[in-house]
Amino acid sequence: MKKTNLFIMGCCAAFLSSCASYNKTAPLIGYDNNSISTNVVADLDLDNAKKVSGTIETETLFGIIPLKKNGNKLLKSSNRYKSLSKKESQALYKAKENANVDIILDPEYTSEKHSWFFGAYKTSKTTVTGWGVNVNRLKQSK
Repeated sequence: MKKTNLFIMGCCAAFLSSCASYNKTAPLIGYDNNSISTNVVADLDLDNAKKVSGTIETETLFGIIPLKKNGNKLLKSSNRYKSLSKKESQALYKAKENANVDIILDPEYTSEKHSWFFGAYKTSKTTVTGWGVNVNRLKQSK
């Protein structure tokens, strides 16, 4: 009887645990390793540019147990922002989506990390700020 209960509890735990991932890729500067060769000029709506920011906060226990989750939505670029950390990519995604802008000009990242109880409990805060603008139109330069 105990083996049956243990098996049922194990099956319930397996069904209740899940994982998800979300990835969004967008070229932010230009085309890299692409057969298209063209010069494009973007007409940016600078009159309505606004200061935007996004913040990601995390808390972990023993370095592997997340206590505060931010999801798996992050922004990747084919060229310029390849070297961003996961937290920086998440903050950039959050700032872009919350402000409803096409481009974030000159993003600046700040990170703050704290550790307590000899590293057993850690917190971090990553913030991106920049100018959010929308693209009115694109045209080929001559």
